[in-house]
Amino acid sequence: MTETTKHAMYGSIIIRGLSINTHCGVTPEERSIVQQLNVDLEATYNTTQAIIADDIKKTVDYEQVCNIIKDVAHTETSALLETLANHMINRIFEATYARTITITLTKKSLSSVLENKGSIGVIISKQQTESPQADQPSALLTEHLSLIPRGRALDIATGKGRNALFLAQAGFQVNGVDRNREALATCEEKAKQLGIRNLLLTEIDLEQSPTIEKNAYSLIVNTYYLQRNLAPVIVNALRVGGILIFETFLIANHHRFNHPRRKEFCLAPNELLSLFQDLTVLYYQENTTGKGPCLARLVATKAPPL
Repeated sequence: MTETTKHAMYGSIIIRGLSINTHCGVTPEERSIVQQLNVDLEATYNTTQAIIADDIKKTVDYEQVCNIIKDVAHTETSALLETLANHMINRIFEATYARTITITLTKKSLSSVLENKGSIGVIISKQQTESPQADQPSALLTEHLSLIPRGRALDIATGKGRNALFLAQAGFQVNGVDRNREALATCEEKAKQLGIRNLLLTEIDLEQSPTIEKNAYSLIVNTYYLQRNLAPVIVNALRVGGILIFETFLIANHHRFNHPRRKEFCLAPNELLSLFQDLTVLYYQENTTGKGPCLARLVATKAPPL
């Protein structure tokens, strides 16, 4: 693992006076007119690794945040400033390490009360939260554990280690990979507390380096992460008889719950089957009904060559 400090350090980025054009208003007439808004933002995050590495990739990047705000402003049409601000905050949470965000949107007042001289706006604050199941391993994984031969396991986008820690405790030799150094540090600390030694954590950005050791793993787990060009790499990384556990969002989840915010992070119907058509399917489900998330869930194995 990478260098750590004894005490975590926290700080904020601050953006003031960002000017954007958007369509926002209670009536259709208001939303049809381009309005200029002023944006102020403060986002807190763990600055420890950024300070150690002196690396912008470990920060909440000002330019990235500004580009997200502008993109939402250009693509979203909302009745309320509150709604627009919430969309911006959710997108920033998805793309960065921010833990809390406060955003202020103001526009020139057209109200006679302020005699057209002042401004009006909203301030919205939100804290990044995790679901009650954030520390629990994937149910798809636990339900099919008996099918999987013990050996080496790869947990892609391991995050804070809910699946990696479970697999290590189940007797696998686990490699967890993620680009989020802060999340890996949390996973490493949990492993120490549990006395786990059969877990190797590697910081890597698979989008920049989409390579995995070939014919190496009895199990590969990929949950809530979608990188389409990684599919053939995953197939090649499985040993014959190895198992793939794959679970992530369908496009229906974006339409119903506005999550993930970016459509390209969602699967089309049956797309997961086509991505792994070289594997033998043991279990497949697409859930698009009920109150829960809309997910595609796949369990497949690598059959011996004919």
